[in-house]
Amino acid sequence: MRRAVTIALFLAALPAASPAQEWTQFAYYLARIGPEDLRSSSGQPIRSLGGALQQDRANYHRFGIRHANDESDPVFANRDLRARIPAMVAAGGNDRGRLARMAREGRPFDVGVFVCGSGNTPSVIYIAGRGEDHSGCN
Repeated sequence: MRRAVTIALFLAALPAASPAQEWTQFAYYLARIGPEDLRSSSGQPIRSLGGALQQDRANYHRFGIRHANDESDPVFANRDLRARIPAMVAAGGNDRGRLARMAREGRPFDVGVFVCGSGNTPSVIYIAGRGEDHSGCN
């Protein structure tokens, strides 16, 4: 009986599950992270997934450097929003795993990018590699 009371008190102290976040999907696009995307505009190596995605979008929108698998997006033509890409990638929990390792190693890869947020503000990026399934912003 004492053990049951202890377990009940422990469970009651846990925070209640919060309702699922309602996300808006601002964009989905495919990108090829190639050698040009793994170097900054000043030629320095980029070894983070967020940095590589940011450089890819700068190359696409600002410098006109595009790979065959690169698609447009309606969000990152804006320089200020591009600057937030590394934080959005981290917010999506994408900064570890296979694609993050490939970016750290300087190896090109293909990626599907879901740009999500709440209200009118993109705030998180979820990614999926080629052939990987992802539920988008849900």
